Amino acid sequence: MNKIGLIGFGIFLLVGCKSFTPITTSATIDSSLRPKIVQQQIEGNSLAFQTVQWRGQAQLSQNETRQRISITTRIKKDEAIWMNGAVIVPIGRLMITPNTVQFYEKIKRTYAQLDYQALEKLVDVPINYYMLENIFAAKPIDQRLFKRAKLTFTRNHYVWSVKKRGLTAVFEYDAAFRLVRQTFNRGTTRLEIQHADYVQQDKQWIPELLQLDYSEGDQTTSIQLHAKQIKLNDPISTPFTIPSGYSSIFNK
Repeated sequence: MNKIGLIGFGIFLLVGCKSFTPITTSATIDSSLRPKIVQQQIEGNSLAFQTVQWRGQAQLSQNETRQRISITTRIKKDEAIWMNGAVIVPIGRLMITPNTVQFYEKIKRTYAQLDYQALEKLVDVPINYYMLENIFAAKPIDQRLFKRAKLTFTRNHYVWSVKKRGLTAVFEYDAAFRLVRQTFNRGTTRLEIQHADYVQQDKQWIPELLQLDYSEGDQTTSIQLHAKQIKLNDPISTPFTIPSGYSSIFNK
């Protein structure tokens, strides 16, 4: 399985809503604010949850190939991200914990089990559970990198930028201190994540739409996710067992 395919299967986003109130803003940013104050406002806007249940659709585009699937996601904060994919009938399931990434797909009856050291070697980028959970929570993937960033301003965005060991990272926030774009560039590899169409539930901001674009050389994968239903802090279960008779994708 290639790098792009694994990333496409393994990265999704918590978005969407049930009983959400759409809210838009045309306000301009306040360029007189000190960086510490802007960071405090951003932290105050961060999504706080113990569990999340999400239903929606994902469209995966790779070069000229497109596929649309329905996704059910359940998240236990700091414990697990569980996903089930379907096209009319279930086609696969994913389980991410702080120690491992596991998934299986029913069409070819294959599975994968990886720790993060093996996953990093496969995708050639640093990655851990908390980075993936931050994507779902519309937070900077790497909080430590974000805290080292320097603040500049455009008319509509607070822009935080940092360069470290060949990596350039940019985090853009709107006038309401909501993350709208984060980009990462290293050599010919680029990852861009856009968080859009923010709405409120229980006085918290959640994006209805996420667009993720990953490119490596001349190969590009895009994932777009749309909201249909979400529930915060309800009891959830995350059942996961690799079916008997399935073969590892790394043995093919």
